[in-house]
Amino acid sequence: MQEQLKSLDELLTELATLSDQNLIEEKISQCFQKLPKQIYINANNYYSNLNYHLYRYVHKLYVEKEEGVCMWRFMKNISSDQLSLKYEENPPLQLLDYLTKIYFYSDPLDDLTCLFIPINESNQINDYLGWIRNYFYDANYPTSLLWFYALDSSVATFFPDEIVFIGKRLPEEHENILFPDLNYSDSVLLKRYSSGKDDFIVLNGKDANSEFKTLFKNLTDEYKDRCLSHSSKKSEDSSEEDYNKSWKKFTDVLQFGVSDTYEHGSISFSDLRNSTVFLNKYGKNVFRNEIQQPFFKRTKLVSQKFNGRIDKFMGDNVMCSFLKSESSSDREKSDRETVINNFRAIFQLNQVLLDLLKDANLLNSELGLRSGVSYGKEILRSNLGNELVRDFTVTGETVNFAARLEHFSINDLKLNNQEYFKTAISRFHEISEVSSVLKSLNNFNPETKRVIQDYVLYQNITSNLEKLEETRFDIRFNQEFYDLLREYFLLKEIKQLNEETSRLYGFDEYELGGYKFKFYFSHFHAKGFNKFEKVYILPLSTEMLTNLDIATVV
Repeated sequence: MQEQLKSLDELLTELATLSDQNLIEEKISQCFQKLPKQIYINANNYYSNLNYHLYRYVHKLYVEKEEGVCMWRFMKNISSDQLSLKYEENPPLQLLDYLTKIYFYSDPLDDLTCLFIPINESNQINDYLGWIRNYFYDANYPTSLLWFYALDSSVATFFPDEIVFIGKRLPEEHENILFPDLNYSDSVLLKRYSSGKDDFIVLNGKDANSEFKTLFKNLTDEYKDRCLSHSSKKSEDSSEEDYNKSWKKFTDVLQFGVSDTYEHGSISFSDLRNSTVFLNKYGKNVFRNEIQQPFFKRTKLVSQKFNGRIDKFMGDNVMCSFLKSESSSDREKSDRETVINNFRAIFQLNQVLLDLLKDANLLNSELGLRSGVSYGKEILRSNLGNELVRDFTVTGETVNFAARLEHFSINDLKLNNQEYFKTAISRFHEISEVSSVLKSLNNFNPETKRVIQDYVLYQNITSNLEKLEETRFDIRFNQEFYDLLREYFLLKEIKQLNEETSRLYGFDEYELGGYKFKFYFSHFHAKGFNKFEKVYILPLSTEMLTNLDIATVV
């Protein structure tokens, strides 16, 4: 390896002095003509494996003259050794550094590098900035393209620390993206899961192509909106001001696009229910002028009143964030205040819509409001976008779950509960065949009692869901939000009316301002989440929305 390192070091030193791309190609070719076809591979070392394939592909192009050789590289977590840029005591990493830079220097060896910036290592932001600056801003090589992702936590979990795909690109040219030839038989894909030895896999040929196909499809769907891009070589005509402006985009993504601290708070999505039916019946002018625009305008006022922020409007949907006050010394009190503010705001949004319908004499229409709200401790402030458009948003699993709460249908919940209670459903019928359920539960063992109770609860939840199917206004909560809301009620001496029978009938009941508030609970398995969650639905009647000043009641 030392011979290769010495030769490549000398090559890179010489390339740094050249500007003519044809001469660069000639020098790389001359170097690899003298080097062996393959290098030693240590089967237990990820970087040794990666070097083996990178070296083999450079050799393919410059010695075997194979066209279209290409590399795609996606990095979520860069190892501390790589970030340090000190490879003297780590020959495999030093060789990787040399081979990577040769890819960047080479015109035919086109490269697409995507950085998935980790959200959980804020102490390494400066190291990442140094690494990026070294490879992409203070570099002499001409051709690499960097796509810079600020990825939220729920998506980041699906990716290993690093993916490298080496193969061939299709000959067709596409704007800012290199399409892989997924029929190329000599493709190779490496996945690194951590910095530990043996914590990686290598796929070849058809398996590598198949694995990369899904990843690349997701990339092509999102890259125009989600990424910053940059070609490495600094233009001789660019000014220091242009350089600093371009560099600031990347520092913004790291320092703001990926938050260096987790936020606590709640996120809500509120959607105008049956808006398509309303639009078709009453026309777009009535919908836009009498309902949609006034609703969105008042939404901003309601959000500000309760210390929230409008994140964005999406068609008939509004997303709001209520982040907890960091100035409060009482963390639990701050959590409860954040939740009750969001609860009041959503309740008033329902009142806003109801008032608009009354004013327009459209109360008999089917238009309503459906809201999903979740509380969590992993909300990330983000300033995302591309070179042309940048915008504040919040990201993370709390955000994703709130969106799913708003979006699910009652039929979705019915199917979810059938799955959740499937053991009780099957066992109950077995039990009923041998003994009448009407007899005293004392005649059954504890396990059988639990099956019967779960089955009765399942029947009641199903019945509740059928009633909720006709609901015009409702709010859906995750467990954390409801628990904090319940704590607030108890502190205000708003006691649960049915604590003893709640487990049987499938709802928690409270009295607020003379009206019964029933929080119906159910079990929900959201796509992208790995377990069932307990969720709550609060239906709101037009009578309580007309008569209650929620801010004085809770």
